[in-house]
Amino acid sequence: MVVFVLVAVLIIQGIGRASSVSDREELELAQRAIRQAAVSCYAMEGAYPASYEELKARTGLAIDEEKYAVFYEVFASNIMPEITVTERWGTP
Repeated sequence: MVVFVLVAVLIIQGIGRASSVSDREELELAQRAIRQAAVSCYAMEGAYPASYEELKARTGLAIDEEKYAVFYEVFASNIMPEITVTERWGTP
């Protein structure tokens, strides 16, 4: 019985770790997609979009904004924007 409980606990911990790794990878993927979309706009138009909303309109980018908060800060149209994606609080 003790062995069964120990195995069950180890399986549950493993599932939790795998979920955590998956969430981190999903966050990194979202940030990478936004960066690639911005670079693509720059390559085609010679300027980075002035806002995240403009970037979405030009590229059709779709990020789960209920799960992630996107911070897109532009200094100048010819300098890569500062892009930060964070997980929103209270999301499952």
